[in-house]
Amino acid sequence: MKQSIMIALALLVLSACKEDTAELPKPVEMSAEAVGFYCQMDLLEHDGPKGQIHLTGLPEPLFFSQAKDTIAYLHMPEQSHAVQVAYVQDMADAKSWSEPGAWILARDALYVTGSDQMGGMGAPELVPFSNQAAAASFIARHGGTLLRFDEITPEDVLAGAKPNPADTNPSDIADRLRALTPADRSN
Repeated sequence: MKQSIMIALALLVLSACKEDTAELPKPVEMSAEAVGFYCQMDLLEHDGPKGQIHLTGLPEPLFFSQAKDTIAYLHMPEQSHAVQVAYVQDMADAKSWSEPGAWILARDALYVTGSDQMGGMGAPELVPFSNQAAAASFIARHGGTLLRFDEITPEDVLAGAKPNPADTNPSDIADRLRALTPADRSN
């Protein structure tokens, strides 16, 4: 009896291990139909590293125009589905800024923040690398600092870009709103 209980427990442990190592969805290559989750724009028209997140119960991944947007999504608490896996494009093996490299696990990447390179939407980017030497070389050319995935805070990815006071015109928003308002307000 003891032996059969031990065998049953061993099988239970082995089956639990098998479930833990269930295969993650593979990255999906972007096509002309791929659009960014936030911007709904064609991803192939944007330079720089992009990301994709696979969610439980959804057949296709969510694509992101910037690696930073991918990490921002992971930091947002209001998700409708569980995240299975997130990928970003590796700039260590990229041909150029306009031709990012292979997909790598977002959690395994090293990220350069604060460089002079802007992401696909013209905003500051977290530039992902699979190795520290490539990231250090990038920092030497473009500036920035290195962060591991678990060092990235919500403030790093969710805070809006600070506008340059020299570029702001307080009447600009009023002018744009007036242009949208019909001239005849006799109703």
